[in-house]
Amino acid sequence: MTQHSHQVLALMEDADFTVLDDHFNRFNPFKILQVDNYEIRHSNVLGWLMDPAGNHNLGPYFAKKMITKVFTNPANTEDEDKLSNYNVLEISSHPYHDLTVYKELQTSNRKRIDLFAVSDLHKIVLLIENKYWSGESEGQLEEYIEYARSVYEEYKIIPIFLTLQDEEPTHEDYLMLGYSDILAILEQLLETRKEYMNAHIHSFISYYTDILEDQLVENEKLNAIGMDLYRNHKEAVDLLHSLRLTPVEKEDILLSTYRRHKETIDFIKSVGDSILKEAFLKFARKHKWPEHLYTAHFRTPNFLEPVWFDHYGENDLRKNWWMNRGLIAWFERAGDRLKLRVEVGPLEHELRVRLLRGLAARGLDIKEQAFEESSQYTRIYMDADAPESWEDVSDLARIMERLYQKEAFQSLLRLANDAVINGEVVVQNRVADGTPLEQAFRQFLGAKDILHYQIHHRLPNFVESEWTRFPDGYWLTEKYWLGYPVIAWFRLRNSTLRLIIEVGPLPSRERNHFLSLLEEEGVQVRALAYEEGRKYTRIFSRAVPVGNIEDANKLRTAMVQLMDGAEYGDMRDRIQRAIGSL
Repeated sequence: MTQHSHQVLALMEDADFTVLDDHFNRFNPFKILQVDNYEIRHSNVLGWLMDPAGNHNLGPYFAKKMITKVFTNPANTEDEDKLSNYNVLEISSHPYHDLTVYKELQTSNRKRIDLFAVSDLHKIVLLIENKYWSGESEGQLEEYIEYARSVYEEYKIIPIFLTLQDEEPTHEDYLMLGYSDILAILEQLLETRKEYMNAHIHSFISYYTDILEDQLVENEKLNAIGMDLYRNHKEAVDLLHSLRLTPVEKEDILLSTYRRHKETIDFIKSVGDSILKEAFLKFARKHKWPEHLYTAHFRTPNFLEPVWFDHYGENDLRKNWWMNRGLIAWFERAGDRLKLRVEVGPLEHELRVRLLRGLAARGLDIKEQAFEESSQYTRIYMDADAPESWEDVSDLARIMERLYQKEAFQSLLRLANDAVINGEVVVQNRVADGTPLEQAFRQFLGAKDILHYQIHHRLPNFVESEWTRFPDGYWLTEKYWLGYPVIAWFRLRNSTLRLIIEVGPLPSRERNHFLSLLEEEGVQVRALAYEEGRKYTRIFSRAVPVGNIEDANKLRTAMVQLMDGAEYGDMRDRIQRAIGSL
């Protein structure tokens, strides 16, 4: 017996290998048909579930639950503008018994919309772009909206971007939905409707949720088994995994062994020999962090600040979460980029509000919804960088170090640590002139001739004098910022300061006329802006990086840079000419 054969045999005979192999080779018709990783197959299942007339006999249950998930998804609720154009309660309450679902609907340009559902009774269109391990094509999202508007002019269009890993769409009008939301709906369905469901339907949906769980749910027990197997049988796993690209015609006993246990071998390799994990360990050891402050997870390596660990304990949280402290920072791969994120977690409500108020008082962009008792998770930082190679441990560790040492991230850590310890009280005593953003805006106003403005702790805003000269009839339909149809504001988020211009709530005819004049002036206006009932449309958004977000002078410099830029000046003049043409 060769050494390789002995090593492989020892791996096969390990009881833990049998446990893993049984798990990955459990009966599931989706796996047998090898359709579990094909996007169109998932669209077919979702389309079937959405159809109220489907032979699942569930009526509109799934479609209604999906709409509710869209409107309660934190990625949508944390941005006030995302849902401002929808009457979410009314839309969610419709019965949708008349919903007609189309799969792979072909547009006039021969593009295909993954899922397209129409309720003629309630004049609602659900436009779903499904991304299951795939990316979007340039321009496709706007094109789909334009098609929907051209065919269903009087309907409320709800564009949805459905992804496996909560990727953000490039188009601002799309609402985010994750497969984790789909999984939650189906798990609730299986639990609450079992007695009323056909046994075959229940089994089919159970098999489908099983597929989603494999992709979405971390099984720490399986992860631990996989890491132990790799540690004990590294040579055998590496050997078998190295055969994954071998042509079929070169079949031998080792290759056939790999193909027979492919999913199990690949899993052991992924958790035991994670490049991301190894890079993180190199990064953490460089900082000489004690082991209780980090977890070298193979997919999402994460860490704590000492202050977070010392200040919070397990009893301060509503549920188990990461390392069971009030905040967490982690790295994760997103496409070709490495992301660094920080999140406030499910602290007991009083503790969570205290922390969020402390963060807001220090100038962080904390949305109002984050303070609600039902909210549990709030992202407060995200940055990303692209390594030269995802196979180079040293290069990945270098990118981690670069993201960690950025002035913006170090500034965030200082502010977060201060908020954890002191809440908002000390800041109120220390900063009489407001947050750094407020101080910067005051300095900015001193350098610019702006008559209409509001000094706001999170969204300082202003209106150019030329934008106040709307003719009679162009009255706002509701209270809006400074009382004019166009507004500009600054938003500080992560490590960037952004300048945004928006058209607000005018009567529909006047609003659409103004938008059309803006388009004639060369301003890009998205198709959905003309939809009946639309109130808010962003027409300009530019950002510049900011290092130390605690430094009012740097923030003021960024404000001036944005306003003095040629792009803003050009947009300001286009808006002025459009108003003059009314």
